Amino acid sequence: MKKGWYHCGRCGSIFLSDIGMEQDRLCADCGLKAATGIWPEQGNRINVRDRNMAVFERTGESLAESGRRAVRKKRKNSTTLKFIVCWAVLMSLLVWKLKFDMRHKAGAYAATGDKAVNLAEGTMADERIAFLSRALPDCHRALIGFLTGGAPEIRNQFVADPIETAGIMADFYKNNPFPSIEVAELRRTGQQPIKVGEEWMIETRWNDGKGQEVDALFRRNGSVWKLDWEHFIRYGGYSWPLFLAGEGPAEVEFRLLARRVTTGEKAEADGSRLRFTLLSPVFGRPAEFGVESPEFVVNSYSDEGLLLGAAFDAKRSGKPIFGGELSPMEPGNLVRVRVRIKRGEFAGARSFALEEVMACHWIGGDDPGFDLKKLKDDLFTTD
Repeated sequence: MKKGWYHCGRCGSIFLSDIGMEQDRLCADCGLKAATGIWPEQGNRINVRDRNMAVFERTGESLAESGRRAVRKKRKNSTTLKFIVCWAVLMSLLVWKLKFDMRHKAGAYAATGDKAVNLAEGTMADERIAFLSRALPDCHRALIGFLTGGAPEIRNQFVADPIETAGIMADFYKNNPFPSIEVAELRRTGQQPIKVGEEWMIETRWNDGKGQEVDALFRRNGSVWKLDWEHFIRYGGYSWPLFLAGEGPAEVEFRLLARRVTTGEKAEADGSRLRFTLLSPVFGRPAEFGVESPEFVVNSYSDEGLLLGAAFDAKRSGKPIFGGELSPMEPGNLVRVRVRIKRGEFAGARSFALEEVMACHWIGGDDPGFDLKKLKDDLFTTD
């Protein structure tokens, strides 16, 4: 019988075989029928070189079937791994968010004035404690950072509203010394949250062990608490003694102490006039005072008179303007005021006029400390 060369459709080999019916032709390499790939009769089978082919024979699986199962298994494993990874990432994010919310919950309520958390009330003492415990480390870092920062740009990082404060801070220290405090011995002696307008702040008291006592107020800047520099330093637009001596601008904003003066005059007795003087505070020495101004006299029913009268009444009754339990630092009938004073001359003599009572405290902002509209309405209230 004549022979011819054939191509195996299963393994791709070229082999020599008898010329005859195609279905009876076997590949000399793989042993399969060249056209169908079916195993021949046992007696006609030739040795198979590929050991993997014997595995398929024993398991009764075809190559195509095993391949599909392997792919399905691989895809299944890949999908499971992706699910586990996604679940782990999701759980991590959830845990982080819970910790973040717990850490900032009290501070966020304080910054927004959320009515659900009234930190000023004793009934919410747990929230006050949590609020202070989270905020005070920031407050401590801000105060120490400001006091120990050598360059102005470093100090400025620890104060509230640093961009707006940078310019006036630089001008202030051209004519005023930087506060000298024993930072190593500085200890916090008191703290409390207070609400100024719609903003929660933290009021603190500090003692350096060398006889100096200061109070510092902290305001929330973004996610951290920073020092209210104008309050801390008792900022004024010019030196108070020099202003009284006739130097500098004719109209300046000051943070001073007001002392009520009584002379027994009729206008004072009937409440139509209010007399007072202004004194400069001494940094770190609440019981000491600087230069005192001449007497001012204002109508008790004017805006300035109403605000000053309310401040003196609050001091006499022992009720802090913004609530809280810390007692006033200044003794007697002295009250803190933020005022604009105008200097002029009258009949050849230097004179001073109260232009505006901006606030009955030293805190920055627009809140005067009392509701002026309510004070006016109370004038016409009868029992």
